[in-house]
Amino acid sequence: MQISFIGLGKLGMPCAEAVAQKGHQVKGYDINPRSSNYVNVTNSIQEAVTDTDIVFVAGPTPHETEYDGRVPTAHLAPKDFGYETVEQVLAEANKHMTRDQLLVIISTVLPGTVRRQFVKHTTNTRFVYNPYLIAMGSVAWDMINPEMVMIGTEDGKETSDAKELVDFYKTVM
Repeated sequence: MQISFIGLGKLGMPCAEAVAQKGHQVKGYDINPRSSNYVNVTNSIQEAVTDTDIVFVAGPTPHETEYDGRVPTAHLAPKDFGYETVEQVLAEANKHMTRDQLLVIISTVLPGTVRRQFVKHTTNTRFVYNPYLIAMGSVAWDMINPEMVMIGTEDGKETSDAKELVDFYKTVM
């Protein structure tokens, strides 16, 4: 399959390289210059999504420092991540994608965010939420050997989009 990753940072690059090492053609894009022996790094989101079957988005979901998980936060007011970057990436990818392609967000976001903020940016393509709940120290291994795989669809049922993603994962896990 032709696979793309948008966001080649701590999550995206190890996953993209793991997928490439399993035999898929993988290209990717990141706002910061990146290089890889396994991933064809492109110069734009448009280049990354053109002629691909599945596009994974591993965009950052920034948070304020005191919410980074180093200490308990129960005493702090609830606060959501900043989703502006992910929304911009989804909107840009959507411009260049078609209904034949599947756009999958793997960034972990708080419940309700996908329906409230992301779906409206994916009008030209099919869209699935698939958060990667994996540790930063073992990203590639965790991606290939997950404890669980969560796939969110509009109605919570196995759609053809979810099945396409499951079939893809069978080739790498």
